[in-house]
Amino acid sequence: LDYLCRMKKEQIIHLFVSLGERLAHFGEDSASRQAIADAAAANSWFSEREIRHSIEALRIQMLDKDRLRSWLDHYPTLPVATPRKVLVVMAGNIPLVGFFDLLCVLASGNRCLVKPSSKDRILMQFIIDQLREIDPQVAVELFDGNTTPDAVIATGSDNAVRHFQAEYGSLPMLLRGSRSSVAILTGAESIDELRA
Repeated sequence: LDYLCRMKKEQIIHLFVSLGERLAHFGEDSASRQAIADAAAANSWFSEREIRHSIEALRIQMLDKDRLRSWLDHYPTLPVATPRKVLVVMAGNIPLVGFFDLLCVLASGNRCLVKPSSKDRILMQFIIDQLREIDPQVAVELFDGNTTPDAVIATGSDNAVRHFQAEYGSLPMLLRGSRSSVAILTGAESIDELRA
């Protein structure tokens, strides 16, 4: 059993470290440049700079081998006899803001049903495609509305939270409603940046 636990942990680490290695070159090839352009066109809040910053933050904070191993060492990892289908409904206010939920679901040995925000669908699809290229058997898929989830993680407005409670009330849920945020201005912003 201990050997199976170690193997599972090493598979997860390999999957996400490999993703990080691929993302080290994000924006240098035509597919990722197209993803940047399409994502910025789909969400007027996303700029190329912000998208690249988000990718780099994911790489450094979540996809580094030592950080992944240290994080996973804090949690018992047992082979999951029957993986749950966990629906992850993602917000779209920051590029790839729902990535950590996807990482947690896969790291826990469950299947991730991803419902990306319509405002961040392109980047999340890019990430899922990368994961599938690394491991065609990776337990992640876009939610088609036909699969019945076993649990739900959702981020959205307070109205969305009420909807999820009504829709999935009998399932285990982690729901995040409306939150306030703050913008930090350095004084170096251009007039165009302030208007965006």
